[in-house]
Amino acid sequence: MKKWIWIWAVAAMVMGGTAATPAAAQTDAVLLVAPARYAVMQVAFDVARRYPTVLVSYQGSPTEPVLHVWNGYEWMPLSLGDYQSGAFLQSYPGRTIFLGDDALLPAGVRSIGAWCDQSTQIPVLEKHALVNAIGSYLPFTPADWRWFAGRYNLTLTNLKAEEAEAAKRETWYAETAPVKDPAPSFFKYFTRSRRPRASADAAPIQPVELAPGEGVETAP
Repeated sequence: MKKWIWIWAVAAMVMGGTAATPAAAQTDAVLLVAPARYAVMQVAFDVARRYPTVLVSYQGSPTEPVLHVWNGYEWMPLSLGDYQSGAFLQSYPGRTIFLGDDALLPAGVRSIGAWCDQSTQIPVLEKHALVNAIGSYLPFTPADWRWFAGRYNLTLTNLKAEEAEAAKRETWYAETAPVKDPAPSFFKYFTRSRRPRASADAAPIQPVELAPGEGVETAP
């Protein structure tokens, strides 16, 4: 039942009017704004089951959208003005997810930057694409991914498996390592090299050339 605390807070604000002043943003919650379509709403409610979510639906024309907010029991009407100002909330979610492309999502519904500047828009509405996109934006745990895979009969695939495997094989000392700049030839913090001394044949001594007027003093 803990996951419904945010929805109850919304219900209290909607029923009590706009007298209360919203609190600061809560980073552990999300505002999910979705079109009123059955398949999309199914995913939205499943997200709310796994993550603290305030759920708002939209429908109607792009210029005059009809908004509703879920209070935990039913959909309640929500005016565009209260939505844009955040007056229907007792606490602001830390981030927002808009579902729908620019042709579907009304411009006025995106105008909430004054109280939630962290947002993303997901244009695709297919179930598997929605789950992947939402899970990439929210901090889904491995348990969340397994739950959604079982819920929608999806196959879990590690999209970064190839990259992770390549990282295991990568080494600084390989000749093909992606080194853009040459390595420094001298480190002032080392007073003695640990590399074994090379033989005289491998590293012949080069004579020192003296400039005119210079000399070398030798011990008696």
